[in-house]
Amino acid sequence: MTILLDNAKEITEEDQTGTASAAVVDATPAKARGHRTVYLINTPKYHMEVVIPFLHALSGLPDVDLTLWLSSTAANRWGIRPWLDLYAMPTGLKLRNVKDFSKSAQRGATVPDLIFLTTCPEDIRKLRPSLQVLLEHGANVIGIIHEARLFDLNNKSPYEKEIMFMRPWILKGQWHLATLSEHVQKFVQQNFAEFFQTGTQVTYSASVLYPVFKLPDERVQLETTKPFVTIIGALQQYRRDYAKIFEQYARVRPQLDLVLVGNGCPLRAPRSIKNNLSYKRGLEYPQYFNQISKAVLILPSFATEHYVQSQASSTIATSVIAVTPALMTRRMLSAYAYLTEDAVWIQEDWETEVEAISRIAELKQDSYMEKKATMVNIRAKLINENKKTFEAKLAALDEHVLPRKRKVTFEIRAFDLSLALSIAVSLPTLPLVLIILRYAFQN
Repeated sequence: MTILLDNAKEITEEDQTGTASAAVVDATPAKARGHRTVYLINTPKYHMEVVIPFLHALSGLPDVDLTLWLSSTAANRWGIRPWLDLYAMPTGLKLRNVKDFSKSAQRGATVPDLIFLTTCPEDIRKLRPSLQVLLEHGANVIGIIHEARLFDLNNKSPYEKEIMFMRPWILKGQWHLATLSEHVQKFVQQNFAEFFQTGTQVTYSASVLYPVFKLPDERVQLETTKPFVTIIGALQQYRRDYAKIFEQYARVRPQLDLVLVGNGCPLRAPRSIKNNLSYKRGLEYPQYFNQISKAVLILPSFATEHYVQSQASSTIATSVIAVTPALMTRRMLSAYAYLTEDAVWIQEDWETEVEAISRIAELKQDSYMEKKATMVNIRAKLINENKKTFEAKLAALDEHVLPRKRKVTFEIRAFDLSLALSIAVSLPTLPLVLIILRYAFQN
């Protein structure tokens, strides 16, 4: 009889048939296989505006076998499912329920060359055991860092367990980081060696991937009958300083209406702006982006400095997707370096946000459309940059060999069985059951 124990410290024999964790390993280099296997994973119901551009980029690359793992809710809410089919072209959508990911890993999932986590560390929290199995079999991981300031082990990080999970794989070179903007990339490079307590062992050169995509059947457009500016996203004061904007609108009274596009309860606002303030709530993805694309500008109105220091704003990315320029200070423009001054509206140092809007309201419509046209070109460039980044990451895997996992074997002869059972009796109940089951299975 042979009892196999995984994860033992001493390796005495290499198993030639597989592993106890049941993952299917192809030990042929990716280049020789003729394709690279990629898992694109998003466990929560949000961040689909991040999933779509990377689904599009990866699906457009040759020799990539891509599987998208989502929750059923994420795949079907806000009218997004037809978009998943569209942006998975030309290869076609291979969609799996993320709830089945752990079962799949244990039952014999193919070990991918690359696992891309769009919502890290939440994805780790939900999939840790399965990720461990795939990493042990040689998979590589890229994880998007969203709120980089929260990854500090020296400051009671809420992600301590997830950092401790990532760290040994970072040291082994199998776990890679990516960000959604250059300023977050810089923050990671400057701080993560200290945050992760790895010292000089690792250089954190995170990639930048841009969460932008071209809308289906897009028409670059502008509402001319009643021009407006828009604030987008969940109606939450901690995200955007609505109170300040409302107060400025009441005082300055610009000749552009204010439309709030997002979900949540209507906010308290001065009566004097009631006729200039409206809401568009509960929109599905196609209607949401169509509404935003008609605006003269998007008003980010950040309520925190994090969005120019350590976190990428989805509002700025949405402005690129909908080709509707954002109103930005020069500090904001410096943070989001993928934009240029001729593609945004600049708020000068001497202006409030609504004073800048009032100035812009005096311009001709041709000026508005010129900004939008410039944004179209920038978006095309960023989409192409995403493809180049993924191509480079996958090219590095061309010689990638998924190694066989090894196991320790212990030979127990028939006349030793009574001794083994007598030892097992002295162990706690669960180990005893496991040993008996292993023995029964092997025989």
